[in-house]
Formats: sequence, C-alpha cells, structure tokens
Amino acid sequence: MVNGIVLPIKKVFALVDSKIVVEIKDEGKKLQGRLVAVDEYLNIHMDETIEYVNNERGRSLGTVVIRGNNILTIAPAL
Repeated sequence: MVNGIVLPIKKVFALVDSKIVVEIKDEGKKLQGRLVAVDEYLNIHMDETIEYVNNERGRSLGTVVIRGNNILTIAPAL
C-alpha cells in the first residue's frame, strides 16, 4: 500500500513549465503564472505572474519568488 502514495512535492515538480495558481497567506490573494522552478522547501519561482485579489484581476507582477511557508495551495490553472 505504501508504494501507491505520491508525495505532494513530486506533484509540484510535475507542474514545472505549466501554468499554476498559488494561494498565499495574504487575505484572498492568489497569483497565477508559469512555474519555473521549485525546491525541497516548496519555495517557488514563477514567470508571467498576475495577482488576483478577491478573484479580481490585479497587477501584473512578472517574475516572482514565493517562500514555501507563505503558500496555502498550489493548483494547475484551468
């Protein structure tokens, strides 16, 4: 049964070079962009990043680095 477990870090590594949405610990803020890199602490590097506040499009941020302990969720963009 243990062989069927997929670690979350492996799921995130599989998303490199694809569009993702990251919810951060800052009241209703989400960032959408292309995942460039991720490390073992889930620190992520994103390109072409757009900020969304309360599900409304905000600023265009470009390249960002987000520290892993500030991340609530990471999901593929639809």
